[in-house]
Amino acid sequence: MQPTMRRFAPAFLSAALLSVISTLVFPAAGAEPALVVNLAGKFTPCPGAPPGCEHVMLRGDPKTEPFQKVYRFPKGWTFPKHWHAASENLAVVRGLLVLGSEGGREQTLRPGDYAYIPQTLVHWGSCPEECVFFLGVEGPDTFNLVEEK
Repeated sequence: MQPTMRRFAPAFLSAALLSVISTLVFPAAGAEPALVVNLAGKFTPCPGAPPGCEHVMLRGDPKTEPFQKVYRFPKGWTFPKHWHAASENLAVVRGLLVLGSEGGREQTLRPGDYAYIPQTLVHWGSCPEECVFFLGVEGPDTFNLVEEK
C-alpha cells in the first residue's frame, strides 16, 4: 500500500506548528531559561477592545518589540477589516477561526492550523465557535481599522 499525503499531513502539520512556536517563544539555547505558562486562569480582558476579547501576554511588548500572546474569543466574535505594522504568525489552539484577506479567499482554520499574515495585509475574521489561538508578532504592532466604503 502506497502512503498518502493525507495520512501524513496531520503529523507533519503538528511537527511544523511545534517547530514554529518553539522558534518564536524560546530563544537560542542557554540565552535565558525556558518559559512555561499554564494558561488556566491567566486570561485578562484585552485593553481597548470590546468585551469578550481576552488574552495572555507571554513575552515582549507590543509597543516596542516583537511579542507573543494567546487570545481567546467567544462564539460569534468578528474581527473587522484591519492591518498591522508587523507580520503575524497565528496558530489555532481550540475552536474555529475563519480568516479572510485581500487578494485571498476566506479559509476556516482548525486546531493545529497555522497562518502567516504579512505586515500591512488587510485581513478580517470571525470565530463561529469559541476560539483560542497563539499569536506571534514580528515587531512592534499597531491595529489599523480599514474604513468600509
